[in-house]
Amino acid sequence: MRSVIKWAISNSPAMNTILVALMLIGMVSMVTMRREVFPSFALEILLVQVPFPGATAAEVEDGICQKIESAISGAEGVKKMTAVAKEGFGYLVLELNSNVKDVQPVLNDVRSRIDQVKAFLPPRAEDAEVRQIVFRAPAISVGILGPEHTDEGHELESELFIREIAEEVRAELLELRAVKPTFQEMLASPRKFLAPLYQPKGAAVTSAEIAAERPYEIGIEVSEDTLQQYGLSLKQFAQVVRQQNIDVPGGKMETAGQELLLRGNNKRETGAEIAKLPVLSKPNGDVVTVGDLGTIIDGFAETVSVNRIDGKPGLVIQVSKTDEEDLFTVVEAVKKYVAEKELPVGYEIRTWGDISVDVVDRIDLLSRNGLQGLLLVFIVLAIFLELRLAFWVAMGIPVSILGAGFVLLICGQTLNMLSMFAFLMALGIVVDDAIVIGENIYMKRQQGLSYVPAAIEGTVEVLPSVCASVATTIIAFLPLMFVTGVMGKFISIMPIAVIAMLFISLVESTFILPSHLAHENNLFMKGLSVVLYIFKPLLFLFTWLNRWAAKGLDWVIERFYQPLLYWSLHHKPVVVSLMFASMMIVVGLIASGFAPFAFFPKMDGREITATIAFPNGTAADFATDATEELRAAIAKIDEEVQATGADSFIDTLYEKVGEVGNALQGPTGITSGSHVGTISVLLTPPGDRDITTQELIKRWRAAVPKISGTEALKFNSPAMGPGGAAIEFKILAPDD
Repeated sequence: MRSVIKWAISNSPAMNTILVALMLIGMVSMVTMRREVFPSFALEILLVQVPFPGATAAEVEDGICQKIESAISGAEGVKKMTAVAKEGFGYLVLELNSNVKDVQPVLNDVRSRIDQVKAFLPPRAEDAEVRQIVFRAPAISVGILGPEHTDEGHELESELFIREIAEEVRAELLELRAVKPTFQEMLASPRKFLAPLYQPKGAAVTSAEIAAERPYEIGIEVSEDTLQQYGLSLKQFAQVVRQQNIDVPGGKMETAGQELLLRGNNKRETGAEIAKLPVLSKPNGDVVTVGDLGTIIDGFAETVSVNRIDGKPGLVIQVSKTDEEDLFTVVEAVKKYVAEKELPVGYEIRTWGDISVDVVDRIDLLSRNGLQGLLLVFIVLAIFLELRLAFWVAMGIPVSILGAGFVLLICGQTLNMLSMFAFLMALGIVVDDAIVIGENIYMKRQQGLSYVPAAIEGTVEVLPSVCASVATTIIAFLPLMFVTGVMGKFISIMPIAVIAMLFISLVESTFILPSHLAHENNLFMKGLSVVLYIFKPLLFLFTWLNRWAAKGLDWVIERFYQPLLYWSLHHKPVVVSLMFASMMIVVGLIASGFAPFAFFPKMDGREITATIAFPNGTAADFATDATEELRAAIAKIDEEVQATGADSFIDTLYEKVGEVGNALQGPTGITSGSHVGTISVLLTPPGDRDITTQELIKRWRAAVPKISGTEALKFNSPAMGPGGAAIEFKILAPDD
């Protein structure tokens, strides 16, 4: 190793080239890396869904779940199987073994097994859908708000018009391209300057779905008396409509001069057109149409779906980010579109739930901490050692972070909250080896060695200890790379980032740092001399600080450290006993619960929700009235907070009846029906309010009056990350 260090010192231009290249590549990697909230990964979970309209839960269990369970039982790669029977449909959740590398063969095997029992399923059951559960990260929400209407006819027209606008906005969102930065933005931001390297060539948004929308439906209402008058049954009437409303190919007809394609196209798309379909002919030649027999309702399916945004009727378009998209690119494109989109008078479009805010906060935190650490290391070393040593040791921080960014890029990782947390965690570790080596080189020069021998001897002397120190830290983080399951995929980026930073820091401090400290009159020293000549008071200040810091350090060593060390060496049993006693106290504090443990600590979020559920089959009016009471309670709390002189903590209120996502139960994350409702309150940033989410939830729960007949009423703040409930209970029973 001595010869390698000598070679590095004698080839300082090569070391400088490596240093500059590493920093440039790291900068490009950091600004071109995709940004997201949490790492994207695929779940080894399959979902089998079978709709069974009109069936009870018992019928679904007997006719669907048990038969599919028997068919899938024994499938290779399936670790756990959970079946759920509900009114109208049944589903099975298949958890695969962690050693399954490719989910597709297992997916195909499950499909083939279900096809084998398809003939034994109930005739009214629909085809089974088998798919892998894919985690699609939300990016931002777009809301379409319409005017309030109390008349039922106008309310349907308003809902239809809002739906048309939402469909138009969704289609335009899917056609968006990445926002091209202006020349001024390119000059102001390195990332904007390198935008052509990371921005997608195709659409900026590839996933935009209307949330909790009611499906379109054309209904025909006909009375039994009318059917009897014309000698028709309901089944015959439906068959006639089905036969008339068709679009079928009729083959082709070849003639001597041309070839004609024949087609029977009588497909009607609107209620007015279906009303003109002929049903039967009278003896006098008159045609009786569908409109003559019944009433045509061109609207939505008779499912309950109430969507209100800040008290106004509306629809929400949820824009999500795929694994290959950059979060900021998606959000910027959507915000630019919303700012330029013009809607009819009385209608409004807005955005909320911008997830990129959390990533921005973490990037700012990393930047602040990195700069503060850089400055503090430089000042401390400049006071106790010298300016040049302080500069080159402090350079280890940006070099390690940028080099680790390049490693993450080539490993296919992204810049997310966990990778930046790993950078923050390793900031205080990466400069330790550079400080040890640099201080030892400084000590060798103090002992009389010239620059080159001091750099060689100072590095070689402490290199084994430095390598051992870095190796132990790397070994401590290495097991995190082999954690299985969802949690393993979630945290796998952390050991990669930390180990990359430690390794790059070790290489930089072993080869590049000595080459810089081995030359007295290098380019940096000449530049520093010019700077210090201009700012002579700064040079005098650091010279004075060096002198007094050395005297103060010697005084502390002589008066405190050396006597304490002498006493410790002559009272070894006492020192060892104190060490073990301290360790036992710490273990006792944790074991007793005095020091609480949380794998993912509860953070102050940006959203709180209240979800209410009545017994299945309850009329929608009950859920609607209950959500209104929930909305009134949180609005009253907001008024009380504003009365104290504080700003409103509510950014957006989103009220839903008929569908609840990720709130009550079910592996699918969806509970639907007229009996459920929820209020989502998007809060202002934590820095702009004095009240926490937990305090708001506590006050909200207390402010809601007692609502009779509820099956569940739940207040919570959506958690971030893979953590679940603190405890779960499962009740298992025999098959009989």
